[in-house]
Amino acid sequence: MSDFPTLPHALRHNAQATPDAVALRRKHGGTWHDISWAAYWRRVLEAAAGLKSLGLEPGDMVAMLSTNRVEWLVGDLATLAIGCVSVPIYPSSIAEAVAYVVGHCGARAVFVEDAGQACKLHEHRGELPHLEHIIAFDPEGIADTDGLISWEDLLERGAGGRDAAEQGLEELDPAALATIIYTSGTTGPPKGAMISHTNMMSMAESLAGALEAGEGDSSLSFLPLSHVAERLQGQIMAIRVAYTVNMGEGLPAVAQNLVEVEPTILVCVPRLWEKYYARIQSTLQDAPPLRRKLFDWATGVGLAAFHMRAETGRLSPSLRIQLDVADRLVLSTLRRKLGMGRGRRFLSGAAPLSAEIGRFFASLGIVIQEVYGQTECVGVCTFNPAERPRFGTVGVGLAGMDVRIADDGEILVRGPNVFMGYLHDEAATAETVVDGWLHTGDVGVMDEQGYIKITDRKKDIIVTAGGKNVSPQNIEGRLKTFPGVSQVVVIGDKRKFLSALVTLDREGLEELWERQDRKLPIDEALPDDDDVRKLLQGYVDEVNGRLSSYETIKTFAVLARDFTVEEGELTPSLKVKRRVIQQRHEALIDSFYSEKFS
Repeated sequence: MSDFPTLPHALRHNAQATPDAVALRRKHGGTWHDISWAAYWRRVLEAAAGLKSLGLEPGDMVAMLSTNRVEWLVGDLATLAIGCVSVPIYPSSIAEAVAYVVGHCGARAVFVEDAGQACKLHEHRGELPHLEHIIAFDPEGIADTDGLISWEDLLERGAGGRDAAEQGLEELDPAALATIIYTSGTTGPPKGAMISHTNMMSMAESLAGALEAGEGDSSLSFLPLSHVAERLQGQIMAIRVAYTVNMGEGLPAVAQNLVEVEPTILVCVPRLWEKYYARIQSTLQDAPPLRRKLFDWATGVGLAAFHMRAETGRLSPSLRIQLDVADRLVLSTLRRKLGMGRGRRFLSGAAPLSAEIGRFFASLGIVIQEVYGQTECVGVCTFNPAERPRFGTVGVGLAGMDVRIADDGEILVRGPNVFMGYLHDEAATAETVVDGWLHTGDVGVMDEQGYIKITDRKKDIIVTAGGKNVSPQNIEGRLKTFPGVSQVVVIGDKRKFLSALVTLDREGLEELWERQDRKLPIDEALPDDDDVRKLLQGYVDEVNGRLSSYETIKTFAVLARDFTVEEGELTPSLKVKRRVIQQRHEALIDSFYSEKFS
């Protein structure tokens, strides 16, 4: 059980215990600015009182439609503080998707970032009879409409009601619904996962013990706060253990922001680790032989040190000396260049991370702890211990949770973090939670020490025409580690053989071509370029050489552009939506299996 019944209670504690300590940092005008715990809490109380002045009551739904920013956090916490239910919406959502969520939950108020987000609501305002208030962080350019109020006006309305808002905390019911997080929807429309205050705080309690995080730690917030992973690390966990959150400038600026703030805790999705890996490997190809030899020696020492620590808990005197030299000459410099020089906890989740990438970063002194979970269990249920991680697994069950493997291989989870069910969908709830066990939809195996290896999604497993079961994510993960490759989708369910759709990382390809004094063709010409296809065929052949014959890719196509969240091909956590992609390229896929190829 958590020390705090709700998240606002934990925030109030921080404001009272360490009022001047830095809670948040945001970048403005090229400079990072600090916000103390006391200032954070004061703003939340003002916003809470402002919401109450609008007539919002406990149980009312309040949606959030904005990119990551301090106001997002404050508005969300203010919503929780008055007993309302916060409903984050992905800022990349199209107007129809926004209207679906706002209408499905019946939101009475929506926080919007700016005119662009407000337009999404205006397009469907007539379909949203419950919507009464639109609260704009940046109101400039928003058409005057009934119920529109600026963020500054909201705070001004609540400035005199802070004491009353704080007193209202005592009326909060920890078991009550706190937030609804709509699933990414890799298949079908999103479902609203209902999460209570207790769900959130029990999750924070379990993860706090595993992370061993504290007031001296800091993180970088760059994944969408509307996703459970970022909400967990950038808000729930940060408030529970009182560490500093640096509000980043989004995915495109991650590399720069990392170097600027050097967080001690970094939460990434596998695609970012894969890109860093491919970029380092590409750079090494152009390094002088002596430098490459030094790098190989240093990373060899680093990997040996990692394995010895994991197995024995210590280093031998000779290996310690070698590691000190390797660190001074190579490893520490590279970590600083990546913005990971101060890091002590590096997490990866949302999709499988290849063991090869895990071992590589461990050789640099960056030990990635792969975690596993989903929205329905507030983000995490298994965690690789820092002192003995096993790459290729997602670790062991967190304290306070039961994790087991069903007879059909599905991973099941039970604990106080398991959600309340899906909003307005009793059938899906009954199918997902059976006798208190959350049926994750993921397939895995557990070894004797309790480490779990994810093998695939139940619905993603490919069964070929010959009856062979294939895990596409394993093959895709290997191909995505090569320079110049962005995304891979393996095809083959009920087909005679496997094929693949490939998208390109143009920046990575340009680096490869520049080293050979060549100019890369324009994007439209890339899919049919002989040299590009020859490069990719080499990658495919290398991966095929490590697979059984029925797992090998027989043919592939290069697409003219990468998959994006905006086009509905990726979820906000950058997982591919297989059904969407296969439907959009159905004719191309069918051509793979014509008589010419069969």
